[in-house]
Amino acid sequence: MKSNKKNMEKALSQVNKRTPHIICELIAVQLDIIDDSIRRITQEGTVVKDLKGSVIPHPSIKIKLDATKATSDLLSKYR
Repeated sequence: MKSNKKNMEKALSQVNKRTPHIICELIAVQLDIIDDSIRRITQEGTVVKDLKGSVIPHPSIKIKLDATKATSDLLSKYR
């Protein structure tokens, strides 16, 4: 998965200069996932109905949290 340019620039600005390019790409992809999750939650709300009609937390909430943790872990190692 190729990240968008804005998030690649953001990733590059937050890591040290010796960080491998693939790590920067991984961080940028996680930032893309966070952006997409925020967009979906904003459009669809924090709760949705599942296939059975039950109201559940939007799945993008967990996806955003997981991507945020992955980003944080990578940045703490390569900052």
